[in-house]
Amino acid sequence: MKLTMTAAITARWGHRVDGLIHTHAWTVEATVSGPLDAPIVMPADDLERLLCEVVEPWEKHYLTHEDVGEWKGYQPIVWLREPTVEEIARHLWERIRPQVPNLDSIALIESTEFDRCRTVRLAA
Repeated sequence: MKLTMTAAITARWGHRVDGLIHTHAWTVEATVSGPLDAPIVMPADDLERLLCEVVEPWEKHYLTHEDVGEWKGYQPIVWLREPTVEEIARHLWERIRPQVPNLDSIALIESTEFDRCRTVRLAA
């Protein structure tokens, strides 16, 4: 058995998938684990701060694998691969894992602004 703690933040950025640029209010979750008798697994404030630091550069930007210029005031950030939700989750994992050795999972949740909600979760 293990003790887990999940912290989450919300942020807004865009991405270009299948030629369509659009934005979401995203929820980014990170779950860490430790021994069952640990008094604290990781300070939640520290994990939330790290999540904010990782996604802050994406604010007022859209992620794309092909620069198509400014879109509705959003500037492009060009990636090597198309920024699907799965690819964004992989990118988050790569950025957070070195700083959080007891990271169990990263989840990226597309907003519930409309009539659906999707979650992609990477787990160790």
